[in-house]
Amino acid sequence: MGFFDWLFGRREGGDGDERLSAAVDRVIEGIDPRLKAIGDARERLAPAVAAALDYARRLVDGVPPCIETTPEAWSASPMLRAMFARPADLADTLSNSPDLREFLGSSQARSIETVHCIVAATRAERTVFGVAMEGDILRQDIVQKTVGFSNFRLLGFSPTEELLRARIEDIVLETLVLVALRDIARKKQRGERLGAYRQLLLTRLRVMEQSGAGLDAMHASHSRAEGEIERLHDELAANEMELTAFKSVGSGIDANLELLIQALHDAESVIGAQQLSFRLDSMNIVVGAEVADASTIELIEFSTANPDRPRRVAFLAAFPRDSVVARRMDYDAVRLGL
Repeated sequence: MGFFDWLFGRREGGDGDERLSAAVDRVIEGIDPRLKAIGDARERLAPAVAAALDYARRLVDGVPPCIETTPEAWSASPMLRAMFARPADLADTLSNSPDLREFLGSSQARSIETVHCIVAATRAERTVFGVAMEGDILRQDIVQKTVGFSNFRLLGFSPTEELLRARIEDIVLETLVLVALRDIARKKQRGERLGAYRQLLLTRLRVMEQSGAGLDAMHASHSRAEGEIERLHDELAANEMELTAFKSVGSGIDANLELLIQALHDAESVIGAQQLSFRLDSMNIVVGAEVADASTIELIEFSTANPDRPRRVAFLAAFPRDSVVARRMDYDAVRLGL
């Protein structure tokens, strides 16, 4: 069970107010149960959670419908042909997904015949030189752009497309909660570093003032030792100013609540989503509308505020559970330790 399942559990029925109330309770539990001790925590948090859920709902509304994602559907689907070079590659992606195998082995999947999920991938574009006709002349130096996809991952498994879209909304909210947890941890670490550095400066200064610069006096003149003491006083003053500024923005549980509220209100800057449209030929070369033997695919590209994370494209998929071929153990490889 992942953080998502622990934090949000199964979506329960009910109207919008019940959904919001449940989400507020679960967010509080996920961030810090001690927030319950703040009398107006739920009232302060509710508008931020509502805004985050509204953004997630608008984001999900822009995602194209599910497509049949099976090896048999590969030849008729421009999306699948663009994503996977061969039907066998699609079959391998389904069968080799550890997340999908875990889901199919869980109690949640026992009555599910058709699996709906998100297929995410990393998009890569390359510029190449290709061959093309310009009038009656065959040119071999035409600049072309190709699009490729790799690092596939399946997630958000659900029995229906409606529940999958609802699950995506929860995933968006979960991501924002994780961002708030990261900010809270960073703030705590910063306060601890400032406090530890202050103690180090005080200890160093006390030793130098009591012993005439200690061992430094063996290698430095008296004026140099006085200069070192003066430098330590300056660093201590700078540290004090930084600590004062840090404490002025608040600390403790109430400050954590404010960080959470800010992260939820900043949903659009934390999680970005844009629709992408490519017209590709059979070689995944980007072409114009004038090329008849090509197809247009539409994807959603997601990005986060973390610059180290690559942008990921995604589409919604649906396939029968029996289209997932069980992995066979290679006993020879196991015996040889491969």
